[in-house]
Amino acid sequence: MALSDDIDLLRRLDFFNVFSDDALRMILFAAERRKLIEGEKLFSKGSPSTGGYIVESGSIALSDDLEQADIERVGRGTLIGEIALLASGERPVHAIARMDSQLIVLPRALMHRLLSEYPDAAQRLADQINTRSLDLYQALQNLESTVLSKQS
Repeated sequence: MALSDDIDLLRRLDFFNVFSDDALRMILFAAERRKLIEGEKLFSKGSPSTGGYIVESGSIALSDDLEQADIERVGRGTLIGEIALLASGERPVHAIARMDSQLIVLPRALMHRLLSEYPDAAQRLADQINTRSLDLYQALQNLESTVLSKQS
């Protein structure tokens, strides 16, 4: 895939649209690529998170339990592990390739370096995350009101 195609792929993701093309080039040059064959596990639920992944091609299933149906299947242009790009924690689900897949591997250390080198983009990202958090909080408040009114 051409560098310009990869930049376009990142640009379509909210997380990365705060960065300049120069910053996106830096990400892509420093990132690794990983190929998965159908059925191969990307990571397991409960494993330590070390960064995120962007699906370039293929299909990745996210599953709470390996014995049950997939919660979600994601494909090209999906960022897996957004929070893991910024903070450590445990993976909340299993991720398994449902077909041969190609991923861009984004280590957390790379993102921290990028955010320190581009403080304006870091501030825009912080603002974006804050807005999304407030939107989520409001949605949860609305859900709580709906549930409580149905119980009355």
